[in-house]
Amino acid sequence: MRIPITMCHGTSWQPQKVKRQKNLLTAGRFERYFGIASELGFQSISYDDLAEWRNGTGDLPQRPIMFDFDHPDWSIGKLIWPIMQRFGFKGNLFVNTSPMEKTENWIYMKWDQLRELVSDGWHIGAHTYRHYRMDYLAKKDPSGGLIREELQKADEMLEENLGIVPLDFAFTSTTWSQIAEDEVKKRYRFGRLWIIGTHYDTEKGRVRFADLVGVPGADEEDGGPPGAARYITQETHPYRLPSMELENLIFEYDAFRAYLKGALKE
Repeated sequence: MRIPITMCHGTSWQPQKVKRQKNLLTAGRFERYFGIASELGFQSISYDDLAEWRNGTGDLPQRPIMFDFDHPDWSIGKLIWPIMQRFGFKGNLFVNTSPMEKTENWIYMKWDQLRELVSDGWHIGAHTYRHYRMDYLAKKDPSGGLIREELQKADEMLEENLGIVPLDFAFTSTTWSQIAEDEVKKRYRFGRLWIIGTHYDTEKGRVRFADLVGVPGADEEDGGPPGAARYITQETHPYRLPSMELENLIFEYDAFRAYLKGALKE
């Protein structure tokens, strides 16, 4: 089984982001994306479902899909969540917790809004406290101390405000380090990466995403890694799970549909 997994940061609405974004995510686009997934018979799953399937204690629907979101952006709760509800989908939200301390900041959801998502069946994961790059922190402190501080602070805030001890983690940006992964392994059962192109930044320089995750083959013509590197399988490294950014390789509806259909191939 190959599980497609998408990721985004909410709708494209912030002026400073809209100016530099080529592909804009609107509520209407999400309506189409979820409609396509529903039409093809996909059912959303959480990281709990994924864990049970991988360890042999649970089954998945015939056509599973994961919808991931990073950052507690207000548009996820106000615009995207209602659309997902209409299609019967649930999301996985990875929260960087520092913005949650700014009570006057309307850009992000509040803790009570996150609790509403949890009550509706959404899965919450950790995404560090300040959202620093993993390669930067590893270079600055090779002992892993700064990374541990980021993870610990985020975990404490999620437990204090949501009553959740996060089990899963999303790496920040397209950055990775062995030091960070070693720290992530001590706390979480999964670590998730982010595909927007063919390469990743590490404390030892840039590497091909395919090489990082151990998938053979040449990069694809669309500017991304080999097709096999874009799905979760039983063999996927648990701390190097992929996710496909909706703003990039699968932005166009035909590309999105093809990505989902690619999971159905034997």
